[in-house]
Amino acid sequence: MKSFFNFLEQRLLPPLNKVANTKVIRGIMNASLAAVPFTIVASIFLILNNLPQILPAGAKFFQQTILRFSGFYSLGNTMALGSIAIYYSLAVGYYYIEEYRNAGETQLNAFTGAILSLFAFLMSIPTITWRDGTATGMTTAIKANTGSVSGVSLTNGWLTRFGGIGIFIAIILGILAVQLYRLCVIYHWTIKMPAGVPEGVSRSFASLIPAILIAFVMIAIITILGLLGTDLHALLLIPFGFVQNLTGSWLGMVVILLLIHLLWIVGVHGTAIIKNSFVNPILLVLLTENINGAHHVFAGDFINMWVFIGGAGGTLGLVLLMLFNAKSKQLQVLGRAAIVPGIFNINEPVIFGAPIVYNPYLIIPFLVNPIVLASTAYFAIKVGWVSVVNSAMAWILPVGIGAWIGTSGNLGAVVLAFVNLILSIIIYYPFFKLYDRKLFTEEINGAQD
Repeated sequence: MKSFFNFLEQRLLPPLNKVANTKVIRGIMNASLAAVPFTIVASIFLILNNLPQILPAGAKFFQQTILRFSGFYSLGNTMALGSIAIYYSLAVGYYYIEEYRNAGETQLNAFTGAILSLFAFLMSIPTITWRDGTATGMTTAIKANTGSVSGVSLTNGWLTRFGGIGIFIAIILGILAVQLYRLCVIYHWTIKMPAGVPEGVSRSFASLIPAILIAFVMIAIITILGLLGTDLHALLLIPFGFVQNLTGSWLGMVVILLLIHLLWIVGVHGTAIIKNSFVNPILLVLLTENINGAHHVFAGDFINMWVFIGGAGGTLGLVLLMLFNAKSKQLQVLGRAAIVPGIFNINEPVIFGAPIVYNPYLIIPFLVNPIVLASTAYFAIKVGWVSVVNSAMAWILPVGIGAWIGTSGNLGAVVLAFVNLILSIIIYYPFFKLYDRKLFTEEINGAQD
């Protein structure tokens, strides 16, 4: 372990530090931290909605009492996590500008960067396509030349593109908006008001020309994609249709998990795009065949039982390290806040709070851990040590309980779940220590200043 740490510190740490200290990465990571309160709020209401799965004995009681009000209190989840891309859009614009201000470009205004970022993101939400010689807004799914355009679909009365699926687009457009804003300021393409004009009025006119430029750039992008029958959000989905053919082998399973987690680390809800959209329907069919006597290894809730222990990336091990082993105050507080959601496999507080998104210190174990856990489970079933998945389960069930139910009471499945939890702690540990040491050093230096 000492040699491994020496390797990490001498070979891996310097390039990681270099990447982590770039303006764009620091801006995105600070934006992730700004989103943490909303992910924790959403977790509370998500757990309430899943009480019947967590405590099956009280399911009837919950259905007749608290769940009758679900439509009201679920707004806490919908407007917190279901709007996470909006908060990201504002925060990326704000903190990315702050990085430039700290580097000496004090003529930039962070609030202006935030609202320009949001403006660019909001322009990407509607789907506009060219139909019968006219630009037409789409509100229902259509089959286009380049893929499926989902339009402005709703979930619980709210636009799905404002949720986790929209984060990547929000980040990209936030970066674009900030750079266009900087371009206007550098070349003095702004309206300057005379001295004595209130700051709010002066700021609003200063952002006018950048807003016009952003509008024209976004319209150009939207027009080009619209003529091709797609848009920015739908374009993101097109490359992943092939995953439906990958579920039958170990290598295919690994590719699926890599795609899910590669999307997560750039701020895209990989679980929603890959697993929920393409993979789950196939795994459900394979589960049905297992119930009827088949022996499909990768079926049903395989991922939720043995891989997503604590959520995507198997982050419960990381949360436990934060809770019991962290020296930095940031990770200690996050560990306490994330442990209860993590037990129930809700890990947005960790993904956006550590953060894992765009964090070069944690993306390696976040990618490696699920592959190791999935491989352990795959070969344990393959050689007959563990039963195949032959029963449906709720994804929110804590480690071991879901495995017990999903295999109809197979003890080996429970043991495997806890073995995988231990493996996840081991995999995350060295990278967690490096990151914790970095944060702890920054906190000490900050206190001394």
